[in-house]
Amino acid sequence: MFYGTRWFYKILYFITAMSPAYFLFLIQIDDKFSKPFNYHLIFYDVTLQINIFWWCGLLLVFILVLTLLLKFILIRQYTKSSTDQVLAPEKNYFKESNLEEKNGNIISFLLGNILPAVFIIESNLLLSICIFVILQVIIFILIVKSTDIFPNINLIILGIDLCKTQNNKYVFTFRSRKYNDFKVYMIGNPYKTKIHITMYEK
Repeated sequence: MFYGTRWFYKILYFITAMSPAYFLFLIQIDDKFSKPFNYHLIFYDVTLQINIFWWCGLLLVFILVLTLLLKFILIRQYTKSSTDQVLAPEKNYFKESNLEEKNGNIISFLLGNILPAVFIIESNLLLSICIFVILQVIIFILIVKSTDIFPNINLIILGIDLCKTQNNKYVFTFRSRKYNDFKVYMIGNPYKTKIHITMYEK
């Protein structure tokens, strides 16, 4: 799906899309291994209690920053595009009425990718972490080489959808009141990429 795009697109998209798995993993580790993340941080005369809620909050901020960064990069790719614009008649495939699929099957994504990614071996904390990291790498490789839509719930919440056209191209879409003309831009190498971005009227 991301063939022909730069690595930071692939990595940013993957990390933000898989973020539900990271929260589930932290919570399961905390529950099954007697709260290994709990400790006290003494700063001068103040004692801070660090627990799972603190770590989840920190992870939430990290994921939010990455998601906003990804959204900014995608929208800038449209507003300040340095790549080729798709022209008619191919541009017509990207009109909203001609889209074949939108955000893929989110339920299948959650059941098929997120839940297996938090597989925990209760007898060994280090082994559980290693298996989790290995699973992330395997899923990343499969997604990069797959032609299926890999939904990103965070981007969906922020108003950016990933769609598939009738001619098997992929397009990020967003809506804006600044819409004045229908344009479609490629993301990545114009000779290889299948990823595009466009704006619809809000």
